[in-house]
Amino acid sequence: MLEITQQSRSPVQIDPATHAECLGFVRDAIATADRQTALDIKNVLAEVCQRGHADRNAIWAALSDTEQQQFKELLLPAAHHFAKRIKQAIGWNSPGVALGIDCDLEDVIDRGEVVAADVVEAVGDRHFLEFQELVARCPKYFTEIPAPSIEATTKKLANFGVP
Repeated sequence: MLEITQQSRSPVQIDPATHAECLGFVRDAIATADRQTALDIKNVLAEVCQRGHADRNAIWAALSDTEQQQFKELLLPAAHHFAKRIKQAIGWNSPGVALGIDCDLEDVIDRGEVVAADVVEAVGDRHFLEFQELVARCPKYFTEIPAPSIEATTKKLANFGVP
């Protein structure tokens, strides 16, 4: 995904400080697990490497296999990210986890960052249906308690020494 054919450059043009800084940017994107940050870093790397200040292949080689995989996953479209999470929730058979993913998915759809049809296409009809059934199995009290009631209940429990 990040590998591109790059012109040969003399070692004089490659700045070690820039290499280290770019490597740090990639690792920061992985640490925050933020897709938008990863996309921004990918674009910065493309420009820096194109201008000859760093070597994309050397940066990629300096990352561990795990870091490479994590960065690649962050660069996947949002639909694929949700497809992976949906399949995990199905595997765990957890209605609560599925409900959390469903809430995140609704937020992302509302912001226009992904279209539901793309998620269905990425995860497959059968898995999406399983996911919806899992969400539907989540106990109603998780979805019907208004937020102020939850906060009041939490405060009452804290007064009794319940964390």
